[in-house]
Amino acid sequence: LLGVPIAVKDNLCTSDMPTTAGSKVLENYTPPYDATAVQNLRKAGAIIVGKTNLDEFGMGSTNEASAYHVVRNPWATDRVPGGSSGGSAAAVAANLVAAAIGTDTGGSIRQPASFCGIVGFKPTYGLVSRYGLISYASSLDTVGCLARSVDDAEAVLMAMAGGDASDATSSYHRDDANNTGGGDMESTRFALVGAALGE
Repeated sequence: LLGVPIAVKDNLCTSDMPTTAGSKVLENYTPPYDATAVQNLRKAGAIIVGKTNLDEFGMGSTNEASAYHVVRNPWATDRVPGGSSGGSAAAVAANLVAAAIGTDTGGSIRQPASFCGIVGFKPTYGLVSRYGLISYASSLDTVGCLARSVDDAEAVLMAMAGGDASDATSSYHRDDANNTGGGDMESTRFALVGAALGE
């Protein structure tokens, strides 16, 4: 990730810029440390270019509930980008950054990724350390990524993944993150169940 510009959802601690979680309560708070996910990205050579807006403390699904204004969908500014990682999704979709970090408790990476037409990846709980995350629901929160391609999302995930002594729920089984099964996707078949499509 050497030199790759990455944005960070503003509920992950960064020692060189404020971390507000979208709230005026934390308006002047600059943490004394980086979240482990941010630290791992910096070690991989990524450049953290800024923070992205979110629903206050991650509690929302439209990005209209932030103390720092509404985030717009870059494809249709009269629409929402989804939330609560909507700022990260909008930044990637607008080509402001190559990738962004988001957090997901109940869809907060996946939903904005779908609204903005990009890739959103919520990893298995514990694959990426939650240390330095301003938590919404500790037993459900995961740190993941948003990017324009699956390959880009995988590169960001692999840089962030791994065990962390500061997060007892993190996994040291990093190989699991890269287990694609070695299969050829061209020979993989997918099916859509008619009942799920309302047929």
